[in-house]
Amino acid sequence: MEAKDALPPPPALTGRKRWGWVPGILLLAGFLIFVLARYAEEQELARLFLQARPGWLLAAAGLQACTYLCAAALWKRVLLRTGVHAPVLALARLSLMKLSFDQIFPSAGLGGSLVVARGLRRQGASPGAAAASVLITNLCLYISQALTLGGSVLFLWARHQLIPLVTWLAGTFSILFAIVPVTILWLTRHQGWAPPRWSRRVPGLERLLSAISQVPPGLVRNPPLLFESTLLYLSIFLLDAATLGAALRALGHTAPLSTVLVSFMLASVAETVGIIPGGVGTFEAACVGLLNLLGVPLETALAGTLLLRGFTLWLPLPAGLYLLKWSTSEEKPDG
Repeated sequence: MEAKDALPPPPALTGRKRWGWVPGILLLAGFLIFVLARYAEEQELARLFLQARPGWLLAAAGLQACTYLCAAALWKRVLLRTGVHAPVLALARLSLMKLSFDQIFPSAGLGGSLVVARGLRRQGASPGAAAASVLITNLCLYISQALTLGGSVLFLWARHQLIPLVTWLAGTFSILFAIVPVTILWLTRHQGWAPPRWSRRVPGLERLLSAISQVPPGLVRNPPLLFESTLLYLSIFLLDAATLGAALRALGHTAPLSTVLVSFMLASVAETVGIIPGGVGTFEAACVGLLNLLGVPLETALAGTLLLRGFTLWLPLPAGLYLLKWSTSEEKPDG
């Protein structure tokens, strides 16, 4: 079992660490109270939910199911380069587990990355290939967000609607984009380096960094693979934005594709630069504000955003937690 243990297990979901999402819940609750008290009537919001069209809600659920398949396809493309053939459905379950872990454990995505790495190891990937999958996922996330952020800023600038908040988001994300991808490429360029001593203070980080040092440089720095993976990540963003569009259609409002894309992408950037797990509160505030700025009635923007978050966050959470628990119990006999 030495090879399996080359990657650490994700941190245990115990004690006060489970409550990292509470600040986000409080922020979201405060935002909802602020909006309802100043601008909307509870009856109107309730009417929108009660009259939601089931067909469009089913369409939103189907679009979300496709996002997990896209994430699975991304990891499968990486593993195929190393000669590992993993079932797409097993990788899709892994994507669901990562989403759930990242929402309840404030680890800046480290815990979810460990979930993915351990899951890929169970599918037969080497420690280096599993770590490469995690690195490529994060690298393509930032590349995709940079591309869509640039397009969104240009769109708002052309319409003379480039508000200071969007400028701040773009500047903050630019700093992250300058740090994270460069760090990933540096780590894969210098093989055999030893993790720094301070990494021992973060559970699992030292062993994850050790696995990263084994990543074949040609895997992460492979232009065709990066291009394919970036397209798959862009597909995930488009499917998420389409889910928002379907949610608005379910509420009886048809928003232009540009409005839906720009609102979702800038809200996802706000989620990335925020410090709250899952972007709870920050995503909702940014998405509602941008939808309203681009012409969607406030009550509809709020209801549509809440429906979107239901499909992307709250509904998948119980299934992901169940899979996490099942996966953990499956590993115990081997440990």
